[in-house]
Amino acid sequence: MSKIMIVDDNRDIVETLKTIMEMENHQTEEAYNGEEFLGKVESARPDLVLLDVMMPGLKTKEILARLKERKLDLKIILVTVVRFSDQEKRILMTDFNIRDYITKPFDVPELITRVRAVL
Repeated sequence: MSKIMIVDDNRDIVETLKTIMEMENHQTEEAYNGEEFLGKVESARPDLVLLDVMMPGLKTKEILARLKERKLDLKIILVTVVRFSDQEKRILMTDFNIRDYITKPFDVPELITRVRAVL
């Protein structure tokens, strides 16, 4: 059983992702913004983070930069409505160790497949 941390400001999306991940026998931890995530991540020690891109407060690149400063090597899948250019994808994948990203609205079987591939 893996621990998956779900970070999104939309409570409905958090609950949906939580239900899907728990049906896949994963333990979950939730955070509803970047600050809360950064405050919980070290003690939570997740095997994977499902991270929303557009949240109020800290911007995603700032969250990722802070993780990098702390030398936290986390597996992260971005869950987003944002469509990235090829250059943006390369930067995220190499500079911030993003393993994958999935767009909202997401297809549940595709999400499960991508989570399994990263874990």
